[in-house]
Amino acid sequence: YKEVTKMTIKERFTAVVLDCETHMKSVSNKLIYHIAWVRGDIRSPNKPRRYREFYVREFLPFRFWEHTYPNKEDTGRRSFWKNDSRAHSVQQTALAKPHLIKSWNEIVERLNYDLSVADGFGTYNWAFDASAIDITNRKLHHKGIMRNLDIPKFCLMDWYVTKVINRDYFLFIDKLSKEDKTAYLSKSGKNLGHSAEVMARYMMQDPNYKESHLALDDATVEMELLENAMLRTDKFKEWKKDFLNNPRPVSWQSVKARLTATQKTEKRKKA
Repeated sequence: YKEVTKMTIKERFTAVVLDCETHMKSVSNKLIYHIAWVRGDIRSPNKPRRYREFYVREFLPFRFWEHTYPNKEDTGRRSFWKNDSRAHSVQQTALAKPHLIKSWNEIVERLNYDLSVADGFGTYNWAFDASAIDITNRKLHHKGIMRNLDIPKFCLMDWYVTKVINRDYFLFIDKLSKEDKTAYLSKSGKNLGHSAEVMARYMMQDPNYKESHLALDDATVEMELLENAMLRTDKFKEWKKDFLNNPRPVSWQSVKARLTATQKTEKRKKA
């Protein structure tokens, strides 16, 4: 009985997977207006999950949705280009759910609580989301906060590019029809993509899947990407040993060159 129990019980690991939506193409670039995260045991996908979603009160006003560009004739000033196409729908959704509109301080307080009962904290694109959180906090409080978070951090893109985009993945891509293959290309259409949307299409075997670009929807899919990657105990142990608390930047060139997972792992160790 003891031997069977040891074989069937998986090690628990509670993770917080976060996604944020930010302003862009203006002086408000990377200020967060919508943020969400999912907390749960990634080794037991069937267990309950905690879902958090907030709109950032300080950065919802219309002036943050103006796209601008540097005015060459008047150095130091920016000229109006257009309003962000997302502005109307975001305002409409947020105002329809006023209980989700919170101050940045309230959101950070809730995030810190959830992190205090978790074993790891990550996003699909750690470099982007971590910098966006710091930029948003600095706008209000003149200091970053990510460096001071006392919790192991991880980047899902780091794992997927290094380990999941492998020989099996390339075989899968090469068997696709020309039409379906386009769903797995980068935005430029020139190379294979490695975004969360592309990896979700691979995980779901659904070339038609599209991200909603809503923070909670995307965080939920990214939590599933993490759970799916950690189903095998050997993968989980490797992730904990080499990737947890060691997020690294990824190279699109390694995907273009079709390097194997072994080759990318060796390059990552030497970086």
